[in-house]
Amino acid sequence: MDHLLAIRIFQRIVETRSFTKAAAHLDLPRSTVSKNLKELEAHLGTKLIQRTTRSVALTTEGAEYYRRISRLVAKLDETEGAIRDVGTAAKGRLRIDLHSSLANFVLMPVLQEFRERYPHIQLALGVGDRPVNLIEEGVDCAIRAGELADSSLIARTLYKDRLITCASPGYLKQYGVPKNLSDLKNGHKIVGYFSAATGEAWPLRFRSRGDDTQLVAFDIAANDSAALISILVQGMGIGQTHASVVSRFIESGELVPVLEDVTQRQFPVSIIYPPTKQLNARLRLFIDWMIDKFSDH
Repeated sequence: MDHLLAIRIFQRIVETRSFTKAAAHLDLPRSTVSKNLKELEAHLGTKLIQRTTRSVALTTEGAEYYRRISRLVAKLDETEGAIRDVGTAAKGRLRIDLHSSLANFVLMPVLQEFRERYPHIQLALGVGDRPVNLIEEGVDCAIRAGELADSSLIARTLYKDRLITCASPGYLKQYGVPKNLSDLKNGHKIVGYFSAATGEAWPLRFRSRGDDTQLVAFDIAANDSAALISILVQGMGIGQTHASVVSRFIESGELVPVLEDVTQRQFPVSIIYPPTKQLNARLRLFIDWMIDKFSDH
């Protein structure tokens, strides 16, 4: 048994939840995938995966084994990648995924600097608010706002962001500036956001006198974060978004912050990648550049 190959096969089965997809990712016959997993289970003396005709599920021992070996293999890949890249120019394709507002209003304005510094790296940007499976979809890294739901991913914090409640000057002239949450709930048009994956509405969040308040009802909503900002700029209502993505609109006067005293929620913006993703020269350079560029954002 090729022990390292068997471990990599086990990882891909877990991450893709499929023997067939694992075989395709590793460019191996499905029979080789099945054979290596059986040999690995025999070597360990325990069952790692429960297989049915429709799904795969980790056993308790399999979950523990996956947890322990994932970071070890990631370190091995990182070391091998660093040795291979010594003395060579970073080149090739780098796939990055990020929300549309972060892409359009945070990354795009500065991305040319990275392109000029590393002209041989081909960037493939996946832009949109649909959640992606980084491994299944071949994504090298993603930029995300908020706390991570998947603790198996590695996250490097780029900067701390905060929510901002805002509206256009034209809207505020017509409807007035809300002085408190009671004003907001009575007589104002609310711009909302709903999940592109589930359709669930995301509430506007406020904190007043130590109590959290959520406002779910809206008059118009979008499932794209950049479109939400356009709706606000066009004067259709009051909404909430990230301070980093509307800073240029605030500075230009196209949007005006309101209810700042009760809009206090902060959260990290991070670059994330799977622990099993080889940290090659392209990815290392992009991560280092992003951290340097946005550490004082």
